[in-house]
Amino acid sequence: MKRLLNLFAILSLAVGFTACEKEGTSQDTPKEYKVTISANKSEILADGTDSVSFEVMVNDVVTTEGVQIICANDNSVLTGTTFTTTTAGEYSFKAVYKNTASEPCKVTATSTEEPKKSVVLSADKSEIVANNEDVVTFTVTVDGQDKTSEAVITVINYGVALEGNTFVTDVAGEFVFEASYGEDKSAQIVITATAVEQPVQQSLTLTASKMRIKADGTESVTFTAKYGEEDVTATCQIQTTDGTVIEGGVFTTTSTGTYNFYALYNNVRSNTVSVDAYDPNFTSAYEIGQVYDIFDTKGVCYAIKTDNQDNMWAYFFSMDEADLQWSTEYVWCNCNSDKGAWNTYDPFDPRYSHADGGVRDINNYPAFKWCMDHGDEWFMPSSTELQWMWDAVSGGTHTFDCETMAAYNKLITDNGGMPFCETYYWSSNETSEDLIEVIAFIDKSVVCLEPYKDYIYTVRAACRIQLN
Repeated sequence: MKRLLNLFAILSLAVGFTACEKEGTSQDTPKEYKVTISANKSEILADGTDSVSFEVMVNDVVTTEGVQIICANDNSVLTGTTFTTTTAGEYSFKAVYKNTASEPCKVTATSTEEPKKSVVLSADKSEIVANNEDVVTFTVTVDGQDKTSEAVITVINYGVALEGNTFVTDVAGEFVFEASYGEDKSAQIVITATAVEQPVQQSLTLTASKMRIKADGTESVTFTAKYGEEDVTATCQIQTTDGTVIEGGVFTTTSTGTYNFYALYNNVRSNTVSVDAYDPNFTSAYEIGQVYDIFDTKGVCYAIKTDNQDNMWAYFFSMDEADLQWSTEYVWCNCNSDKGAWNTYDPFDPRYSHADGGVRDINNYPAFKWCMDHGDEWFMPSSTELQWMWDAVSGGTHTFDCETMAAYNKLITDNGGMPFCETYYWSSNETSEDLIEVIAFIDKSVVCLEPYKDYIYTVRAACRIQLN
């Protein structure tokens, strides 16, 4: 009996040893799993409704216990075994079971929107001449097919659609085009229109040998007309502004007055030159181009003129000038063109009334005030009087860079004054409540502009003395 017990004990130990040995082997060698994932379809609509279902197998057995389905795009864990989305794209999924992952399973979500068409606008040239004749032709293709006749081609920077597929213009510049086909648009293209080359037009310049002659037939003035650098005196027409033609380019008269001349050549009109014819029996105390003490200050005599009542006047300009506003307010001041020296006093002289009945404050008229501060007889010259000044200092050429201007400026500076500048000079003449005539003392320019009263331009004072 004792022997049987011992045998049982031995067998029990053997069984216990074997069990321990198996348990130790299981801990040292982890069990391997075969994990696979499959989808019931490889493509869905990205409409939030269409779905894909996944099936996971572990060791060839379908299971959901302990399984996670992970979207590799953002490492999110899928709830359940189905997937929907509203974002088009390719998605990759894997199944994980006890740290063992499957191979990826890919699903494509396609957009529910109609794909955009490829609209291409092309042109047969990128540059044309702006002569209304040079043509650029456009072609529109949609997904590679010619749809020119069905597309709309628009000039973007003008907001105008072409009637067809061609474009011409007489305006130089860059034009931006775009084609549209339904809701789809092409990339923009630029067509450059270059200006038509114009023949260089020479300026026609008229000069006079004298600007003042005796009105007794004994003195004459000889004119010279130049077209660019070419002397065209013999072939051009020289005439007065009232239409009288001057034969041979020489003028003489027995009638006093101021005569204005210009030349015509190849349909080009020259500058205007003024010549004064004076009574030879009259001796003036003043000579043009000389400095005199006038009304307690110095001035340069620049013109001797006879008015329409046969009154003769000597005109003088100040030795200085200033850059100022004409006025700081937009109101009518009754300063009309060609009224003579007295128009300067209109805004402030009680003898002249204003339509609105108002009184003008001299402090609101900086250029006027500056002129009148020279003395009681000094004023801002009218546009006509200012034009006589420009005629004198430019020798009638209306060219700033000339010997006459240089001589006048030297005379002014030698006597402590300020030289003329190549700029715009204020006149006292209004053209509206807010605009004023100015005369351009600018090389090769006879342009008369009308700037706003509160602009800043140059002013030079003037005065005049009656000679008879």
